[in-house]
Amino acid sequence: MKAPLIVRVLCTALVVLCAIGTAAAGSGGSTYSILGLGDIRYAPGARSEGMGYAGIALFNPLYIDGLSPATWSRIDRVRLEGSAFYEGFNSTDGNTSRYLARMDFHGALFAVPVSRASGITVVAGFTPYSEVNFDTYTTSNVPSQNVDPITGVHDSLGYQIHQTGTGGITRGQIGLSWAPVQQFSFGLSFNYLFGTINHVADQIPQTSGTTGGTLTFKSSLSGIDVTAGMVITGFEGIGEALRPFSLGFVATTRTNLHTTEVTTYDYAPPPDQTVFLRDTSAQTTGRIAIPFSYGVGLGYQPAGRWSLAADYSAQPWSQADFYGSTPYGIRNSYRFGIGAERAGSTESSARSFDRFAYRFGFSYSATYVDVNGQKINEWDITGGLAVPLAGESRLNFALVYGGRGATAGNLVRDRIFRLTVSLHISDVLPWFVQTEEE
Repeated sequence: MKAPLIVRVLCTALVVLCAIGTAAAGSGGSTYSILGLGDIRYAPGARSEGMGYAGIALFNPLYIDGLSPATWSRIDRVRLEGSAFYEGFNSTDGNTSRYLARMDFHGALFAVPVSRASGITVVAGFTPYSEVNFDTYTTSNVPSQNVDPITGVHDSLGYQIHQTGTGGITRGQIGLSWAPVQQFSFGLSFNYLFGTINHVADQIPQTSGTTGGTLTFKSSLSGIDVTAGMVITGFEGIGEALRPFSLGFVATTRTNLHTTEVTTYDYAPPPDQTVFLRDTSAQTTGRIAIPFSYGVGLGYQPAGRWSLAADYSAQPWSQADFYGSTPYGIRNSYRFGIGAERAGSTESSARSFDRFAYRFGFSYSATYVDVNGQKINEWDITGGLAVPLAGESRLNFALVYGGRGATAGNLVRDRIFRLTVSLHISDVLPWFVQTEEE
């Protein structure tokens, strides 16, 4: 059966939006992404993002949630999800401010239910793990060869350093869920992390007659880890009031990233020459160990249209190993999020806006960034909307407004705006379900 026209049009629009976003990438982001592996992405999907990044313990057959593979066990139809992402940073050091923004593809997941009776659903796709996207300027002085004849002190030459960073790490995953009984759901996902991070420093002389140059550091990374999850329901055995509650757990193993690095130096020619000079270092290999992570969530889904969620997750980054040592500016991180959703009405007589799903939430996180003893924390206010299309297909929007950092200690304060647009397409009929012959 062909997809309805509106679904095909929206699919095309999403693909174009992702392509435009990819082309616009690199226009700049947060200065803090210069540290570690960049901004670590907590990309659970548009539904959970609108609910304060919470939902480890929530089931919903309409969505492929990236928080825990155990939540896939209730998916009863073939589903495809693709997302585009806009992120803007209004950053200030207390004296000057800049607004930098970018758009990009935000991942795609494909789910195929194999056995509804056993809760077996296979999911595969790609989601972002980290993003590096900074664009900053600093000034510096270096001594020259000229010596003041009176003081005997070397003159200094002023330089401006323009530092930019692009790239990041993508997570490819394939996994499945299993529910041996109604009260217990399990999930396992094998994840392949890969990507390239580029750091570029342009040395721009501030004195005439001097020359600058460009240093480019390119690092390619790849590694494998495993995510396991579990969701428990059926608490009515303890008390009837506990029937709507669910408890979820998720953990990801330690990851060993194999790295390959190359450094290139481009020197501008002296004033009397026109040929640029280049020096490329030998290719070197190394290892970066990302520590394990874990999370716990509480869900509440009564018989009505409301769903509530609260999650806590953490990662001991002090156990990270970058080429044999703990990197500068890294600390243990954690995140707490709460959120709610009011699902859309399924009544045929319901008005258009009553068919929409509405979401809101709040999230607070201690990021893994620590600059000169100043801990960089982030808060986010989130909201979301799901617009029903044909059948069970949905067009989702997630809005996030937040902030992190402070201007004290010569640091930077970010005000953050994020918009995720996600298209969820559902097959008309469940797969692997036998129908009676007429």
